[in-house]
Amino acid sequence: MGLSQIDDEDLDNERKSIEKLFKYSDTFDSTVFNSGAGSGKTYALIECLKYIISCHREDLKSHNQKIACITYTNVAADHIKQQLGVSDVVEISTIHERIWSIICNQKSAVLSLHIEKLNNEIELINNQLSSKPDYEKYRELNSSLQTHFLQLMYENKKKYNMAYNLNAAGFKAAMPKEVHQQYTELISNVSKFKGLVDKLFKRKRYIECLQKIENGEKDYKEVYYDAMYNRDRLDKMRISHDTLLEYGYKLIEKYPRMRQLVIDHYPYILIDEYQDTADIVVKIMNIVDQHAKKIKHDIFIAYFGDSVQNIYDTGVGTKLNQLHPTLSNVFKMYNRRSYSEIIDVANSVRNDEIVQKSIYSDSGGGSVKFYYGKSEEVSEFIGMCAKKWNAQNENTLHCMFATNQLVAEYSGFSKVYEVFKRAEVYQGIGYKQLNTELLSHDTVHLGKSQSLLFRLMKLYTEVRDERQPLRDIFPTDKYRDMSFHDLKLLITSLKSLDGNTLDELLIAIFNEYDTSNNQMYKLIIERIFDADEEVSYDGVLRFFLTSLYKTWDETLETKLIIQELLNMKIVELLNWFHYVHRNEKKKICYHTFHSTKGLEYENVAIILGKDFGQDKGLFETFFKEYGKSVDQISSKYEKGRNILYVAVTRAIKNLRILYIDDVGRDTG
Repeated sequence: MGLSQIDDEDLDNERKSIEKLFKYSDTFDSTVFNSGAGSGKTYALIECLKYIISCHREDLKSHNQKIACITYTNVAADHIKQQLGVSDVVEISTIHERIWSIICNQKSAVLSLHIEKLNNEIELINNQLSSKPDYEKYRELNSSLQTHFLQLMYENKKKYNMAYNLNAAGFKAAMPKEVHQQYTELISNVSKFKGLVDKLFKRKRYIECLQKIENGEKDYKEVYYDAMYNRDRLDKMRISHDTLLEYGYKLIEKYPRMRQLVIDHYPYILIDEYQDTADIVVKIMNIVDQHAKKIKHDIFIAYFGDSVQNIYDTGVGTKLNQLHPTLSNVFKMYNRRSYSEIIDVANSVRNDEIVQKSIYSDSGGGSVKFYYGKSEEVSEFIGMCAKKWNAQNENTLHCMFATNQLVAEYSGFSKVYEVFKRAEVYQGIGYKQLNTELLSHDTVHLGKSQSLLFRLMKLYTEVRDERQPLRDIFPTDKYRDMSFHDLKLLITSLKSLDGNTLDELLIAIFNEYDTSNNQMYKLIIERIFDADEEVSYDGVLRFFLTSLYKTWDETLETKLIIQELLNMKIVELLNWFHYVHRNEKKKICYHTFHSTKGLEYENVAIILGKDFGQDKGLFETFFKEYGKSVDQISSKYEKGRNILYVAVTRAIKNLRILYIDDVGRDTG
């Protein structure tokens, strides 16, 4: 059968590395548990949790203290909860959840930071208005005319919003005569005019928000965070994921009392997949650790991960010891995931001081083969692998592509990918964000437009699933006040919203929104579309335009510019939604290299070329520089190695690699 027998000596050696970790926890010696893929880092983390619980549970309970276990994704958090079981002294969550749980009760301090951020944003807008060439004509107006212009546009805000999506000629025609009479120079360039008005409106919203905070108005007394949304709505008192970390860092840095609060409440903090953790999180941990030493309080911070598995640009990677110095180290050489044949390939790819061996004495029997071919042979290659391993829903073949486009194509949403790929924000260096903002399985990282589409497809799917709990469909508990009859009518109404394309679906949604008197329906739609101004069909078009394009052809209406987006088939959007949602009960599943991080599969097929998306020659560089000394290799080599290492180490037993370029023949 394989991977079932362990020699006592190997088990004893593995146990020693775990016991070293236990010893550091006993002495509150913050550490990093650094080891290769498949070594059981999560297993070590869970064992460490169990050890601390067994030794200190009663003491923790008596002092009202907890062990904090921080993960990179919700999926990882759920996995650890399942493996550990229920514990009343452990809190397992993503970093965003944990930071929010720490700072949310510090309402006045968070509010002060929010006021500071609002003022900074207002200052930023003022600086842009006073310096950017786009606003030169506005600067030529005296202060009274500037004030009058804002007042005029605000009085005509509805007209402005309705005309926003028209072409330049139509937009100009829709503006009040007074604009043409007094502000001819401003409206001569419609794109710059819109940019100016949007800036003025945003500044006004921020100023009014500050006034409401100062007046102590009902909904402006505290800040809140909602994991469903990935953009700030500062004027609505809601912060995004990045701003949450920013506030957390500032509070920890500024207030010793906040550091004390963390130390007193969480004497043990364990961080999973440290290499993917943002720099700012490690900085927070270092501040807390140093403060604990200063005041001679005990705290144990342990990082679990592997710097070679750092494949995200936002992760701390090799900078851990630079940002959090004086950490003790624990290494583990044993692999608990893969057969020896896979481990040998992984060691060869990694080619550094960490050389793994299987913990199992019966680890032979895996299969690895490397093929050369052409791009037109990919389907045949996948079919060959599926046939070889008798791929079924219960025995899935997992295919990994170095190009996102192929993942989208084979997963059934190629048009969705193409539309976003052509959007202006993803041109040039922006292309690197496309993988994360469109294909990430962690919705925290989806782009603004993609996040909206995800929420929309989530509702579309859930109202059609009779097994879906109502609490997951509705954004608030207000549905509990509705009668069963009214709930049934609401679900029927939501289910009836449909169309072949995104545009048809949007039209159906807003036709109902404009005519319905059902407040719960309106609330659901408002939560999904999360508009800066009023919720409307035109407002959604504008949101897509401004999120995906920085500049656009003024002779075209918005609908023409984003026509491809609106023409996307609902069936493709659903395929994309299910891909992001990891609905993988299929014979063959397709993945980007990044999306498989932390996962493992019995059968893996990798399709590889010399390039990695916009990273031209990434794998070509890896093969050419392979075996050279550290001072001779490039950062491109390290990036290629890390990505390839993560890819090959997903395999448990069977691995096939198809290389569809010729460079490997020359480089060996």
